[in-house]
Amino acid sequence: MTVPRLADRSRRFALVLPVTVTGVDVSGRAFSEATRTLNVSGGGLAFETSRRLEIGSRLLLDIKLPPRLRRPFGGRLRYRVVAVVCRLFVTADGPDRVGVRFVGEP
Repeated sequence: MTVPRLADRSRRFALVLPVTVTGVDVSGRAFSEATRTLNVSGGGLAFETSRRLEIGSRLLLDIKLPPRLRRPFGGRLRYRVVAVVCRLFVTADGPDRVGVRFVGEP
């Protein structure tokens, strides 16, 4: 199955959705963290994390879909997708912001 796309992949929507991020941080430790999206586009999303990540890291995202977004995803309650870190906004005193690009289903 292909990754559903919005009409304009570059347009970002300020959409807060629960997401579980699974991957490996910069220290080589595997993690799974419940967080939330900050914005979503047809080709990726941004989220907050307490983990330090690297550009190019592959992550598994498990996104909980609200009822109004389930139709484009075949009625699924959750959407799982593999993503690659493409942007990092590191903060000194709060969670980092991470931008990822969808690359396909697990």
